[in-house]
Amino acid sequence: MKSIILPPNEFLDHYILNTEFHRLAGISKNAYKFWKNAEIGRYQGTRVVFLHKNSILKKHQEILKKCTSLNGFVLASAFCSFTTLAPSHLVKNNHSSIYKLLELKEICGIKFVNLKKFYDFLGLSYNQHIYIEKCHFFSPTPFEKRIKITESMCVGYY
Repeated sequence: MKSIILPPNEFLDHYILNTEFHRLAGISKNAYKFWKNAEIGRYQGTRVVFLHKNSILKKHQEILKKCTSLNGFVLASAFCSFTTLAPSHLVKNNHSSIYKLLELKEICGIKFVNLKKFYDFLGLSYNQHIYIEKCHFFSPTPFEKRIKITESMCVGYY
């Protein structure tokens, strides 16, 4: 079995959520550990397992089609780690103005953020590093590149 730690800005385009897959397939959550050539990914510091689509057994290919597409998405905790955004901004009841700008998805109780769509909203290339901070913490404009996204929050990038 091949296991990799995904960078926090790695889109899950080639993966499916193991929790959803094993529930739909009616198999053990650890079944992938016994597959030949299984390939899994997970983000640093998390226990959530993602199965690479190419490593799914042929007998489960129909189940693969039923799994929710994660194209452009990252785990919410990875998004927060990557952007330095507090996780409280990803809760609707907190009325964060950033919450309205993000596309969120929840599968089997696990929250995801569409990082690709956020990059597109900002007009940035997918390889740029971004961070979200209150605008008054930024250095003057020529020293630090930023995009104002709400009344008080900005996205820095490099």
